[in-house]
Amino acid sequence: LAFICIAAKFKGRSVDEILERSRVAKDIIVIGAGLAGVSAAWALKRKGFNVAVFDSADGPAQATSFANAGALTPSEPQPWNGPGVAWELIASLTDPNAAMKLRPAALPGLIPWGLKFLRNSTRSRHELAARANFVLSRYSLKQTRAVRDTLGLEFDNITQGTLRVFETAERLDHSRQAAEALADLGLNHRVLDRDEAVALEPLLAPVADKIVGAIHYPDDECGDAHKFTCALAKAAEADGVEFEWNTEIEALGDRAGDIVGVYTKTEEIEADGIVVASGHAAWKLLKPLGLHLPVRPVKGYSLTLDMSSQNERPGLPVVNDAMHAIVTPMGDRLRVAGTAEIAGENDELTPARIDNLKRLFAGIYPELAPKLLEGDVDAWTGLRPMSADGRPFIGETRARGLWLSTGHGHLGWTQAMGSAHLLADLLAGDTPAIDPAPYAARRV
Repeated sequence: LAFICIAAKFKGRSVDEILERSRVAKDIIVIGAGLAGVSAAWALKRKGFNVAVFDSADGPAQATSFANAGALTPSEPQPWNGPGVAWELIASLTDPNAAMKLRPAALPGLIPWGLKFLRNSTRSRHELAARANFVLSRYSLKQTRAVRDTLGLEFDNITQGTLRVFETAERLDHSRQAAEALADLGLNHRVLDRDEAVALEPLLAPVADKIVGAIHYPDDECGDAHKFTCALAKAAEADGVEFEWNTEIEALGDRAGDIVGVYTKTEEIEADGIVVASGHAAWKLLKPLGLHLPVRPVKGYSLTLDMSSQNERPGLPVVNDAMHAIVTPMGDRLRVAGTAEIAGENDELTPARIDNLKRLFAGIYPELAPKLLEGDVDAWTGLRPMSADGRPFIGETRARGLWLSTGHGHLGWTQAMGSAHLLADLLAGDTPAIDPAPYAARRV
């Protein structure tokens, strides 16, 4: 007791605060309060665990989950390292408008990950990853809907599906074949001609002559991921989850190969289980343990535009396949998102890429774009956690007590709730609803 009192005085905490921290520390610590972390905390709490979430920001969803595309799209499970990606990256070196762009300055720190990224770009590996991603994404959307309905979450949700438009018959046929390959797993899709596409989204009429066809994925949804995460965090906190803001985890506590806690700048906190859900930064925590997590950042950009003065608005997300861009309605706002930039840890806004996104938006909605771009434009960039083999890492690592939920890439929101429930089942020793093998963290 004397030791506790001295420690309490030294750290500026009361005895009650020290004892309370000890109780929290005997269950689960989640590192990261983005989509993956907050979803994991919610699912773990529902399993009966006492959960504490640590994040270096001052609130939930302040990084990659803040202003993403807002898409819940099981229809897009294909990893970005598909066949031919090597040539695409090489060509991007001299193309400032490339949808996927490689920055040479980032290469030295990306070589091991990059080699795995390319090795997994064969057709067979790409197709297997797509199937695994779809299974998780479909399950995850079901769980997202369930928590939305149970808690009455409000996040500008639209349930009209996603419309992908094509400017060449070749690209349309390629995507049709990809959709058909997943039909046995439950992917619903409908191929539309030009007139049917414009009937579904009338604001595409000005570019109708460029559209050769479209595919509608009716099960997709969209909304504001930041609003969703904040609302879920609030519900989790009301349910007993503790959130520690402005607290950076500097290292994991390793005891003879078992992970038994975390270190902040001021203290060591013990726990029975640690869940690392810190996105692209997760690999840094694992590296000192000899675990080399093949997850690296891929930068994406978005614009958020004010639509409050517009009477005519898009009714569902529209993806232009040639431009690799998506335009997502969110209440009185419109989110324009796209491009992928392999630039290491660089999270600076690049004006040329923002201008490129504006051009992509004008190419999809040439009449709407000038009206919205002359108003308030919020430009944003975030770093997606991209795994080298195109699948997330979910479950316990080879270090006992250390669990992962990261590496979701462009499917972060789509797969968040499903990953959380899969993780919670595994941690609780329950049989998961889907096979966890394709996402096993032990493949690190």
